[in-house]
Amino acid sequence: MKNFKLKTAITALATAAVVFSSSVSAETDWPKRPVNLIVAFSAGGNSDYNARALAKHLTKELGQPVVVSNIAGSGGSIAAAQVKEMKPDGYNVLVTQLSLNIAEASKMVNFGFKDFDPCCVFSAAADEVLVTNAEAPFNTIQELITESEKNPGKYKLAVNTGASTLWIAIGLQQAGAKLNIVSSGGSGERLPLLLGRHVDIIPMPYNMVQTYVDKGQFKYLANVSNVRSKNDKLVNVPTLRESGVPAGYAYYNTMFFPKGTDPEIIAKLSAATGKVINENAEYRKEVEGFFQEPVYMNTEDTIKIWDKEREELLKISDLLQGKK
Repeated sequence: MKNFKLKTAITALATAAVVFSSSVSAETDWPKRPVNLIVAFSAGGNSDYNARALAKHLTKELGQPVVVSNIAGSGGSIAAAQVKEMKPDGYNVLVTQLSLNIAEASKMVNFGFKDFDPCCVFSAAADEVLVTNAEAPFNTIQELITESEKNPGKYKLAVNTGASTLWIAIGLQQAGAKLNIVSSGGSGERLPLLLGRHVDIIPMPYNMVQTYVDKGQFKYLANVSNVRSKNDKLVNVPTLRESGVPAGYAYYNTMFFPKGTDPEIIAKLSAATGKVINENAEYRKEVEGFFQEPVYMNTEDTIKIWDKEREELLKISDLLQGKK
């Protein structure tokens, strides 16, 4: 009887091993159907544009349609929460950026990027700027801080609570600014707020506000990136950190799979993405024309940069939660 049970157990294990092996080998043929890039923000913004530009070329590389859909809300947290629970079969991929680290550090969600399988960084917003109306009585960050100290709460700064722009608000407060922080959606929602004079300052992608600056409606206060822009029109605009504000970042648009995805699938998408970014001249011309930086980081480097950023934000977790 014992031998029978032992043989039965061995047979069961062997059968399971065969099933597991065949399922893994079958997935190496991925993709067999369309792949969905789920952008965690509304259409028309930075992440959405970059995802759509890449998807067009990934379709050719992978031999299956790569489509883009948007699940906006809560600074990208709604999309992240949904993708986190999806089947790890390689057909749903989250596209997000810094906001996922912000949401975790601010305790807005009880998960973070480590609850996904990172794939790769595929772009960066090189020119993210802080702008105000041309008639505003300040032209620099230090002048803004001084004016806000004279009139606490008078000037409204619109940011996406729980998203990357919240870091700007915290940094300005740390630098001494006495602003009225207004919760907004993404960049597509913030622009009308400044145009309608409902707020006084907004962080925006350069490409979305350059026309208004050229027309004399807006003016730049700072570049929110960690380094100055190479753009001729922004080269003299200082970064927030140069202006004495302890904040600044790069929008590293990143792809994440649900936890448990076959590593071969992750590697295949990462390699295809790297090929498009590093070798496809048409793609590079397209995104650079939109003032985006075609950046590729493999999975290992992606994890490193996300880890570094996460640790920096966890240090100001209480501030992000409004405790101090």
